[in-house]
Amino acid sequence: MCSREIVTLQLGHYSNFVGTHWWNLQDSSFLYNPTEAQQKEKEVDHDILWREGRTLKGEITFTPRLIAVDLKGSLSTLKQEGVLYETNHHEDIKWSGDITLHKSTPAEKNAYLTELEKEDQALLEDKGKLPGSSDIIYDDVEMKDSSSSTTKDTEGRTSDTPVVFGKVFHNLDDVVRVWSDYLRVYLHPKTIHIIEQFSHLNSLHPFDVHGAGHKALEDHEARKELEDRIHYFCEECDSLQGFHVLVDTHDGIGGFSAETLQHLRDDYSSKSIMTFGFTPPNLPDDTAVRRANRILNSVLSYHKSFTHSSLFFPLSLANSLWKTIGNYVNFPQLDYKLIDYHTSAVMAATLDTASMPYRTVNPIHMCDITDNFSSLGKKVGSISTALPFLLEAEYNFIDTIQELEGSLPWLSVTPHCTNQSLPFMQSVVARGIPENAPRSPRGLYSSCRSINDTLQVYLTENFNSCLNAGTVVKDPTKVCTPFPHIFKNISKEGLVSTRDRHQFEGVESVQMMTSMQSSPDTAQLLNTLYKEAKKLNIRKHTRYLECGLEEDEYQEILQDVADLEKCYRPKSDMG
Repeated sequence: MCSREIVTLQLGHYSNFVGTHWWNLQDSSFLYNPTEAQQKEKEVDHDILWREGRTLKGEITFTPRLIAVDLKGSLSTLKQEGVLYETNHHEDIKWSGDITLHKSTPAEKNAYLTELEKEDQALLEDKGKLPGSSDIIYDDVEMKDSSSSTTKDTEGRTSDTPVVFGKVFHNLDDVVRVWSDYLRVYLHPKTIHIIEQFSHLNSLHPFDVHGAGHKALEDHEARKELEDRIHYFCEECDSLQGFHVLVDTHDGIGGFSAETLQHLRDDYSSKSIMTFGFTPPNLPDDTAVRRANRILNSVLSYHKSFTHSSLFFPLSLANSLWKTIGNYVNFPQLDYKLIDYHTSAVMAATLDTASMPYRTVNPIHMCDITDNFSSLGKKVGSISTALPFLLEAEYNFIDTIQELEGSLPWLSVTPHCTNQSLPFMQSVVARGIPENAPRSPRGLYSSCRSINDTLQVYLTENFNSCLNAGTVVKDPTKVCTPFPHIFKNISKEGLVSTRDRHQFEGVESVQMMTSMQSSPDTAQLLNTLYKEAKKLNIRKHTRYLECGLEEDEYQEILQDVADLEKCYRPKSDMG
């Protein structure tokens, strides 16, 4: 049994988009073939984020240790209780009078989900036919139905879904509406928590102010149900190291997360809480009210997040968020659309790689990062990512690093924070980079014999006055379906290529680098947020006051943000 478990909470619709990609990425890296699993060196301890269970039929399950919170009407085809523990039992109605049955038409599954369902059914049928098959673990990644180049859609019609090299090519850009439309993993019945007071995309009763989230947890039964779900997953852990909390910071879910984070801090005070605050880059930005709401919700959410968390990372693919939504992060080899399905995939790949140091088999804990980063009050961090890390087929890691010539290999995904300054400390991960022989190692790199040697020299020479921690992971990031097709001139193996891929051939894996930092550039994020929030007269925003926010409380929150910003200033700037 794992002794470093982490419980994950996904709070909000966009956070669930990110989380769904994250779980899919991890599932893609699982080895279902026992022989292959025994031959390969284990790097990642999946038991840290996943749990083993057993259904009512005695079947072994492996599901995320997760609580996912969203609004009513946000699940589409996904059942709130999942499908693992279904009993097909219909309630016996003991009523002798007339009964009127109201039956709604269920949402239809897209072609990708239909294919997954067909694969699961085929596995169950095969296990029932083969002698002794109950002891066989099947590699469901390999079991694709490639006998035909057409598939049937949900209405039974055949559609031209391309098959390339025996694999079905799915383009889900136009069919994904909610995060469950591309969820490929099973969820535990206690995972999904629905906020019943508000509906998804309800313009008449919007969930768009911070205080609405507080109101949602004022109901005793709703709060108790959420806390029971958290306690359920925590109590089965041998040695809980902490929590991942993914939260939307731009709408009412921020108030919900504030209450949740305070509960975690009160009940699990000795555990680390690492919070990631997301703002989609495609938010409506057409009215002064929407801009004001975004600023107010952000300052309130950021304040509660860094107050109750061990470490807080604001994240967005927009480089600025306050006055207007700014330009979007331009990765050299990515061509992503401004839709949640695409932008959340970039975030998920970044989190999956950046969190590797405390998810590997090495005995590193989350608190090793949170305690060091939050020293001297610096509780807001930033993250940069290289997706993919630009490595050409004929180049080695040393060759690529030497050609950087002082420029950074990654781009910041924390708004208002360029991460160009020398950080106070950082945790860098290099992932999936092959151990090819360098063409012409020179200078300090001439003695490097491994990726780890090269990474340590690079960090020491380019960030020589800060605390560096470098981690090398051999396995690349697996970006097969349902990860979106957002890569430009990248080969199937993730290398920069001058040869075009087949029109219906996707990228299967990519190399990555990430840098999780405590940086002086964070001062710019906090300073701009403070200045823009201070310009707003809270008395004119009555919906916030009606939800319980007081003017004096708002001024105290602004002062806390201003005080935190001072922690990141050089001493010479503080007079």
